[in-house]
Amino acid sequence: MGSRIPLPQLTMGNDPLRTRPYLHFDEPPRRSVIAAAVADPAHVARWEFLPLITQIKVIRKIKRQGTVFTPKPKLRPISYASHHDAALYAYYSAKLTKQYEQRLHTLGLSEVVTAFRTGDGRCNIHFAREAFEWIKTHRPCVALAYDISGFFDNLNHRILRDKWADIIKERSLPADHYAIYRSLTRYSAVQQTTLFATFGISIHSPKASGRTRVCTPNAFRTRIADAGHIEVHQLDKGIPQGTPISATLSNIYMLDFDRKVAEQIAAWGGLYRRYCDDVLCIVPPEHAVEAKAFIEALVTSIKLEVQPEKLEECAFGAPGTTTKPALQYLGLTYDGRKVRLRSGGVARFYNRIRKGVRQAKRARAKAARVKGVSLSSVAIKRGKLNRSYLYAGPRNYVSYATRAARLTKSDAIQQQIARRTRALDDAIKGPEADE
Repeated sequence: MGSRIPLPQLTMGNDPLRTRPYLHFDEPPRRSVIAAAVADPAHVARWEFLPLITQIKVIRKIKRQGTVFTPKPKLRPISYASHHDAALYAYYSAKLTKQYEQRLHTLGLSEVVTAFRTGDGRCNIHFAREAFEWIKTHRPCVALAYDISGFFDNLNHRILRDKWADIIKERSLPADHYAIYRSLTRYSAVQQTTLFATFGISIHSPKASGRTRVCTPNAFRTRIADAGHIEVHQLDKGIPQGTPISATLSNIYMLDFDRKVAEQIAAWGGLYRRYCDDVLCIVPPEHAVEAKAFIEALVTSIKLEVQPEKLEECAFGAPGTTTKPALQYLGLTYDGRKVRLRSGGVARFYNRIRKGVRQAKRARAKAARVKGVSLSSVAIKRGKLNRSYLYAGPRNYVSYATRAARLTKSDAIQQQIARRTRALDDAIKGPEADE
């Protein structure tokens, strides 16, 4: 593994040495310099890694109980590597991905693992549609949808090391790979809120005034390291989520699990798919109990846990009948007859409409104040609201919903977002937002 591999063979359409937009402890390096550094295994073995910057993202999930929607926010730490470290991680991720893809092909698992793969133009909608179509043609059957608890936070270091060595066909990790492994299992990190507060950096515009790095090396030592703001991961499990190599390593970790589950589910005449920590098994009814025991025991054997309260067991009977509750998978639901968007996602969309209008009203009030005119003489900027919430646009929810409806041929999805114009009009007619 000490030989160099030409970079163009590894990019696979996604340049690992591309410039990353975020602010970190270092400045983005010149491509020629970083390309030479990451391709030299001896240099990588001596690499000095900078602490990660960790941001706590709030995932605003909504749980439906009957007609009541209850907010259930989920905190997810996302860690960003320095520009030099991110380029290194991305370069080795590309190398590992190539070997991982070859192993999947050899094992006949190319269709089983659907997350973090080299692109073939498909997305979550395609994968969900495939599962729903399979159910439609194999009824009666039982779908078992599992969620693995704290996936990245619980990856066992010893298992990860062994699987990593196996995928590169080595008995143990070479020095360069071990250096990267060590940086991800004994990583250090600084909380973004603490860091930005220390240096007076805005969360909303961190690069204001032409800032190209968080601080100088001297300021890092005196105001971050010496001040005790660096946290070191000491557990024997868990890797940071968010680095360019984390997703690849999670798939490598699960390779034997995927092989064993796929083989057994196929022997029962079923279908197995895994998207990151979402495990879906569809089996004939007579194998449902056996399948649950098999999957849960296998998850335990790789030092992970499933969340029993999040297990969705949906029995699909004769063709044309519906099942309650519907199967939820990759943002869509299927009740045996109709495909819909998850109700929580739809509720968040309508909440975003109301939030967008409140922001527009605050902007109007500020404009009126600055101009010294009455509020009624300043119009709300309706064009931006329309583009965001009424029309299909780049990466917005309407575009996603429209695509989902087209690919799944679902009129029910169109009906779910059909009242968006009325919702926007009602929000605009409503009371003014607090300033």
